[in-house]
Amino acid sequence: MKYWLAIWVLLLCLLPPAQGQSIPWLSDSANRQILCDEFARASLYGLDEHDYAYKTIIAIHANVGRIDSAAIERELTNAAIAFYADIAYGSVENRVSYDGISYQPRSTHVRDSIVAAIAEGRLADLAGRLEPHNQVYAEFKKRLALLERHKNRLVPPISSNLLDSTNRPLLERFYQLGFTDTLDYAADEDTLRNTLRIAQRTFEMMEDGKLRPGVLEELNIPVEKRLYELRHALNTWRWLNSIQQEQKVIVVDIPAANLFYLHKDSVLFYTRCIVGKANTPTTPLISQVHEVILFPYWNVPHDIAVRELLPAIKDAPLDYLEYGNYQVLDKTGKVLDPATIKWQQLNKGNFPYRLRQLFGCDNSLGIIKLNFFSPYSTYLHDTPNKSYFLFNGRYFSHGCIRVENVDSLAAMLEPGLHPFLENAPARVCELASDKGQLIFPLKQKVPLFILYEVAWPDNKSEIRFYDDVYNKVK
Repeated sequence: MKYWLAIWVLLLCLLPPAQGQSIPWLSDSANRQILCDEFARASLYGLDEHDYAYKTIIAIHANVGRIDSAAIERELTNAAIAFYADIAYGSVENRVSYDGISYQPRSTHVRDSIVAAIAEGRLADLAGRLEPHNQVYAEFKKRLALLERHKNRLVPPISSNLLDSTNRPLLERFYQLGFTDTLDYAADEDTLRNTLRIAQRTFEMMEDGKLRPGVLEELNIPVEKRLYELRHALNTWRWLNSIQQEQKVIVVDIPAANLFYLHKDSVLFYTRCIVGKANTPTTPLISQVHEVILFPYWNVPHDIAVRELLPAIKDAPLDYLEYGNYQVLDKTGKVLDPATIKWQQLNKGNFPYRLRQLFGCDNSLGIIKLNFFSPYSTYLHDTPNKSYFLFNGRYFSHGCIRVENVDSLAAMLEPGLHPFLENAPARVCELASDKGQLIFPLKQKVPLFILYEVAWPDNKSEIRFYDDVYNKVK
């Protein structure tokens, strides 16, 4: 039997994958068992075993009914291809409102990999070879395994803010979430306070060791919801991993308010961001950065112009516009004299103008803007107000993304910026007034992913649970 199986596998390897031949799982009990065991461990990969011929496998094990061997082997083959493709590329749709590149992983080799693994007697190693090989992915799996281990424990909600051993639900939740290795009902206060600091760090909160209402709220989120967040993010990271093996990519996560510049299995650059407030959210999207603008204008969005700037302009039109370095333009783009405009007659429904803030160090976009197509008037940019980057929850913008060290990122994208950016900040400000807006088209567009994942890595590749600031995860 093994001789004929080896001949069959060899022939199958030589056939083009488009013909979709089935693999003889029923006659190869050893590899069938390996496959079934992998399906059973699907949850540890962030997958669901019910997606992979679950009922058929149960029927095979129970010898239920008459077996249509051809149909079963087709089903198992398709399930195997789906499983290993999900291992390599992820299994969920990304939460984006606009996709400007429609990236699809090159997954045509998965079936060939299965056949080759069987021929080499290495099917048990295939998942490990296909899945990503970087630290972030390993940390995702580690965090997932911690929660999977105790997901079925019944833990009552924490209602007390006492930080001592009498608060049994708190001790149970620490253990369930993997913040402690053992369930110690006699833990002293110092131990519990240190454990609480670990939890606060995981939730991106101030690590003061105090059981405040916000911390209680995070601890009381059901473990199944945490698992859902982890599974979704893990599969998103797999999908990102496939494109970053081909080219450099920029990834912004909204809840984490951070940015990664990735290539292969390396983080080339990391920085903090400021994203949209809950009432002016940043929209998840996929696009491509195509140019860097040095000393950009800020074309004020209409809503901001009429809701926020216009009331202030009415109080002192010329002073406000001059102090803020604003120009007033008509619909054709012609610059107007603000003294000729009857500002008191304007309102939200009657504002036929466009406001533009001139370049300079006081410009709301700072000195750098990374441009990409967005139907939501979104971009990555600098900011003159750096203090907001010190907050843990950095949700302050009108929807655009302020990038803390955008000058370093811009220099990595476009080396031609070095002569400008190597100057001291004061000199850069002088150049802004001398040069005006400078546009640097990129020789190669860089894919940009603005995502919404509550479970996400920090700058040390540790997986944290961030605030579901827009209440998107149900």
